[in-house]
Amino acid sequence: MKTGLLLLILATFSSSASAATVFTDTFNYTTNNAFVSQGGWTSVIQTGGGVIGSNVGTGIMYGNPLGGIAALEYRYTPTMNLGDIISMDAELNRPFIGYYYGKEILLWDGTNAGTITSRIDESQQGNVLTTTTYTVTQADLDAGLNHVIFRYSHDGNWGETNSVTFDITPVPEPGTVALLGLVGMTSLVRRRR
Repeated sequence: MKTGLLLLILATFSSSASAATVFTDTFNYTTNNAFVSQGGWTSVIQTGGGVIGSNVGTGIMYGNPLGGIAALEYRYTPTMNLGDIISMDAELNRPFIGYYYGKEILLWDGTNAGTITSRIDESQQGNVLTTTTYTVTQADLDAGLNHVIFRYSHDGNWGETNSVTFDITPVPEPGTVALLGLVGMTSLVRRRR
């Protein structure tokens, strides 16, 4: 009984804190530049001369801002909760000095013409690219910013990306935490008897 109870507690807690991949793209398209139709991206942003593309069968997204913007956006519509950890990662084909890659996490109110606020915007050289993370705060939720937009870009020179992955690690819901506390207290009371 005690072992079963302990396993239940551990399973409940660990499943609540596991990262969930909400989006990934390996750029293996059957049509050139099929970011939206095959990759699942929400939009492609090319302004001021910026160029972004992917050729059939290469599994590579290439781009150069050329003084403008060369980016892809993915809008994640499920509601975010306090303490949720949002992360972005990329695998590069050109992980070298001089090639810059941008990872921006924006929070938004979920409406088409709604409020969008950048929470973290990192442009890193390919040789030092790290995971970009942001934790949802109470101020974000109070402002109605409970949805996330992931923006991935090539920020300098002709960068090449093999894949991107966006994850969300939810915090345990209050009901789950309360249940864990109740189960723990019950087991302590039983143990003392």
